[in-house]
Amino acid sequence: MKIVTRFAPSPTGYLHIGGARTAIFNYLFAKRHNGKYLVRIEDTDTKRSTSEAVEAIYDGLNWLGINSSEKIIYQSKNLESHVKVVHELLDKGFAYKCFLNSKELNDLRIKSRANGKPIKSPWRDNKCNSEKDEYVIRLKMPIKGTTTIKDYVQGEVSVKNEILDDMIILRSDKTPTYMLSSVVDDYEMGITHIIRGDDHFNNAFRQIQIINFLNWKKPSYAHIPLIHGTDGSKLSKRHGATNLIDYRNMGFTREAMLLYLTQLGWTSHNDNDEDYEFEKAIELFSLKKINKSPAKFDIKKLYSINSKYLNKIDINTIYNLLTERFELVLNINQERRLKALLPDLLKRVNVYIDLKDDFEWIIDDNFLCKETNKVKLLQENNLIINGIGDLLKKCEWSKMSIDYCLKKYFQDNTLKFKEVGPILRIALTGKTNAPDLVSIIYELGCTISLNRLNYKY
Repeated sequence: MKIVTRFAPSPTGYLHIGGARTAIFNYLFAKRHNGKYLVRIEDTDTKRSTSEAVEAIYDGLNWLGINSSEKIIYQSKNLESHVKVVHELLDKGFAYKCFLNSKELNDLRIKSRANGKPIKSPWRDNKCNSEKDEYVIRLKMPIKGTTTIKDYVQGEVSVKNEILDDMIILRSDKTPTYMLSSVVDDYEMGITHIIRGDDHFNNAFRQIQIINFLNWKKPSYAHIPLIHGTDGSKLSKRHGATNLIDYRNMGFTREAMLLYLTQLGWTSHNDNDEDYEFEKAIELFSLKKINKSPAKFDIKKLYSINSKYLNKIDINTIYNLLTERFELVLNINQERRLKALLPDLLKRVNVYIDLKDDFEWIIDDNFLCKETNKVKLLQENNLIINGIGDLLKKCEWSKMSIDYCLKKYFQDNTLKFKEVGPILRIALTGKTNAPDLVSIIYELGCTISLNRLNYKY
């Protein structure tokens, strides 16, 4: 059997962290079994669906590289097929027209809930048609027996059919509902495994009735627990960003986000191993190893994984990320300086956008520290800074020679590095937290370094 999975987001907002993880799990499972992973945009809710949301979904999936094996499918393009199935169910007696008006339906709903009963319209067994033009079509749920689903994550779960509402499958405006359309699309797309959030688990017991009535082959199910915040509640904006693209904009790498979301709720070969590549996850992924309890989104762990990746990625890749993100146009000397200092700079940040603070002193040949408090400190130590500048002027321009000159100055003037080092960093970079001092001086070059050290504040 050819494995076919799908990620089926509704374009009513941004791509949520939870949705991104669902897409990744579908992708991994399909790739693990040499199958197909498809993307379907469930855009039948025309009042809430937007083109901006569709673009946000595209953007997020493209960033992660979790792209559909085939052309993306739009649910709205298949409405004719959905309606045809509705009428097939109606003709076979598995569905019925319900002519309840809004007040009658509301009264029925209140009465049913008060008695702990599902909604069963009085039109369910009424063989007569009303003269009214406005009606919905409901699925005639079985009232006896049980429905059992063997779920990869939730296990074997059964519900009594008597508790199931007669769900609407065609609205009064003659448009099909999600509950119907999703089943039809899954069948026509040949979906073998439905991997989605466990907030859809109750839907499965209703949707599977359509499959039973039409004698279609049942898919396998895996309903994944939702992602929670560190406080144990459902992940929301109060826990921080929930929009996937926000994390890209915050400077997280694709690789780190992929690896973190992959491990969020899935027990890999070694749950503490953050060093294997995403391709390794494809080899190891198993639905049976998805945790039954909700995963907790821990931003500190994501920062840790991202920091490790920043120090593993090729410098040219990071350089390209920076120049693209910040629209930098550098000459050959500026490019050389930035690339040379990047390895040291990356050790000091968790996300690459934090390097923005270093661009000015690295790129601008004429940079000078202008912060009032720091300028005052430089003025107080002007003699020392100028003295080191004079010594470097006579120095052979190599890291070894620069290191020797600095140590000699400290020794000759009975100074300790911790007393002078921070002041020199401020003069050269405007910062106290900067890369190795010798590397800074060497990479900036003789002219720029001396201009900054010999400046009269």
